[in-house]
Amino acid sequence: MTKAKEEIKNNEDLEKLISDYKGGKYRATVLAMKWANHLKFSEEFRLLPMAEIIEKALREVLSGDVSEEEIIKASKRDEEIKLERMTEKKSEKKEKKTKKTKDEE
Repeated sequence: MTKAKEEIKNNEDLEKLISDYKGGKYRATVLAMKWANHLKFSEEFRLLPMAEIIEKALREVLSGDVSEEEIIKASKRDEEIKLERMTEKKSEKKEKKTKKTKDEE
């Protein structure tokens, strides 16, 4: 199958998933965006274009491959990791500043 035909089939599959989805489409969209952000945070998807990641996330949410609970847990973990990194950067910055001040004395 050529790449163009495969892309058309994938778009049709996604459209079918969207039209057949029984839950709230707004809620599914929000969950898909949270899941896409989680995927982007992972090493495997870090270099992929965001459009591809969003499409994958939307497929996984609409098909039920990933649950709302999994998405919420993953988002919380990602936020905790981001906060830890920010705290580490702040403490490193503070240490450098303290070291620089001591060196000047």
